[in-house]
Amino acid sequence: MPLPQHQSYSFALWALGLKLEPVSALYRQARPTTFDEMVGQEHVKEVLLNALQQGKLSQAYLFSGPRGVGKTSSARLIAQAVNCSSQAKPCGTCEGCRLVREGRHPDVLEIDAASNNSVEDVRDLRERILLAPILGNHKVVILDEAHMMSKSAFNALLKTLEEPPPHVIFIFATTEPERMPPTILSRTQHFRFRRLSEAEIVEKLQRILAGLGREAEPQALHLVARLADGAMRDAESLLDRLLTLEGPLTLKQTEDALGLPPQEALFAVAEALDKGQIRQALEEAQHLYTQGFAARTLAQGLLEALRAGLYGRMGLGIGPHLSQPEERLVAAMTALDEALERLLKRSDALSLELAILSAHQALHTVPAPQIAAASVATPPIPDFDPRPKKPGSKAPRAEGQEESSTPTGPTVPSVADLASEWRRVMNALKMTIRGFVREAEPRFEEDRVVLLFPERASFHHQGAQKHLGEIQKAVQEVLGIQQVELRLGGKKKPVDEPSGAGSQALRAGSQSPGRPFASQNKPAPLEQSGEKASSSTAHIGPALPPPPLSPTAPQPTPDNPPANSPSSTANPPAPADAPWEEPDPSLLHHPDTGPPEPEPWNPEASLADQPPPDDELEETEARPASEATLLEDPRFQKLVRLFGGRLRKFYPEREREVALEAPSTDTEGEPD
Repeated sequence: MPLPQHQSYSFALWALGLKLEPVSALYRQARPTTFDEMVGQEHVKEVLLNALQQGKLSQAYLFSGPRGVGKTSSARLIAQAVNCSSQAKPCGTCEGCRLVREGRHPDVLEIDAASNNSVEDVRDLRERILLAPILGNHKVVILDEAHMMSKSAFNALLKTLEEPPPHVIFIFATTEPERMPPTILSRTQHFRFRRLSEAEIVEKLQRILAGLGREAEPQALHLVARLADGAMRDAESLLDRLLTLEGPLTLKQTEDALGLPPQEALFAVAEALDKGQIRQALEEAQHLYTQGFAARTLAQGLLEALRAGLYGRMGLGIGPHLSQPEERLVAAMTALDEALERLLKRSDALSLELAILSAHQALHTVPAPQIAAASVATPPIPDFDPRPKKPGSKAPRAEGQEESSTPTGPTVPSVADLASEWRRVMNALKMTIRGFVREAEPRFEEDRVVLLFPERASFHHQGAQKHLGEIQKAVQEVLGIQQVELRLGGKKKPVDEPSGAGSQALRAGSQSPGRPFASQNKPAPLEQSGEKASSSTAHIGPALPPPPLSPTAPQPTPDNPPANSPSSTANPPAPADAPWEEPDPSLLHHPDTGPPEPEPWNPEASLADQPPPDDELEETEARPASEATLLEDPRFQKLVRLFGGRLRKFYPEREREVALEAPSTDTEGEPD
């Protein structure tokens, strides 16, 4: 009867005298068994060895760093040390160390957190660590790829990690410590593992080859170390592939086995580019491409060849002989690096040629000839001075005019320059502060910047006050002015100040207690409207009623305004103490339509009325009416019924507010 297939294979191997052994990767066989065999990471080994000797191991550790630098190996060395029976811990030869190294120790739990990342797995782990250790004195829990655990699993582990049983040691290993919760990081001792240098990797590879009885050229080992990029496990995996070759490992065998283009060919392409022989460089690159090397691999190799040539000129290695300046070599390397990004999307011969041409252009670009300065010279931009020009300063001299010996003041900047400079200040501010300052109008007064906020922007004015320090800092950095002043109620255009005895009398009369309708403050509506005040100061009291019309007087029309209207300047306004006569209602409106609806009072219109002359104003203020007589006057009561809601705003005292109590429905939203 014929044997089964697997039995026939075993019988054939037995007949040939071969013995079946489990296949193990080189990086697993080359794991360090003691801290002395561990390559690099001196800052980690020193702390852990001192903690082991003093018996002060922590309850939880976190090892982070790139792949293949010794995180899991260090965790296993700690597990060997706490379960080792020798004096020198870990010895690597006792029963406890051997069981840990083989992964068969009952008190060492090595868990893959990427696949055991649920709350149920954490509950099972909590139940297992409550049991006492079987062979040693401690239980060691190694969680590899710990950042893959879910948030719920981390939360379920918090209490156990904070107060674990005295015989338990947690060791977390991860390549992404930033994904670990802060609550876990605060409960562990964090050790950061660094990348290994090429010299450290070459030393470990030479030790492995010596143990196996093999030899290799130093250039081949340096190439393997450079390709490993600081990871010992990657270097050991590459060496494991090369050990299948017979004889000593040479650089050519290493390049052929790893699928890399020959270094001599890449050096030849780099030297041809350096000498400007673009045809030879393209032919050599095309020859390498037809041999099966990828376009991106060739571009990467050419970049490393230029790097080796640049470093060789500095005495840092061996590379091709390059004669171009260092600046152009760096420019060529930058061009190839940018080409590598494009080769990720399209890796063909055309893309490779474009990469080589861009490197050649960077190496041999001739700067454009300098054009004569006189033909293209532009007038220099004058220094901008944001401060306004003083009244006594002279205008700037014209072109060709002799410079005056007398010093002149700073020139007034144009509107375009002012807007441009202020735009730079706004860009220097934060977005939140910029929203407050946008409502203000900047002005320059002497040695400071004044920001004028309208009355409606009181909220923005308060917000700017809170960030005044940052506004001053931005203004000082851009304009060089240190003082910044914020004003609320600013005018859009400058208003001429009143002058003369009449204006002084008017200001005095506006604050007199005998004029209850005079505002005690400045007329804010005039400032907000942006209109210019007249040179004789606007009248801020209520408009006086018109004099009685005679029966023969013509009706006022838009084409024929009344004599005392603001548009007519022929007759002066009636004096304030003139007697009042009730006009005939038939003369005020059409008999069929009835009396017109009273128009809403507009404070800006009343402020724009033609003011009385200074002489009449002084005479009016010299004879103020009695307050009691005014309140009892039926005409005043009629005005109260008609404008009561608005008049209360101008009546500051409490007893007067009681006297002026009247219904009003449209007081909200009116300007003060």
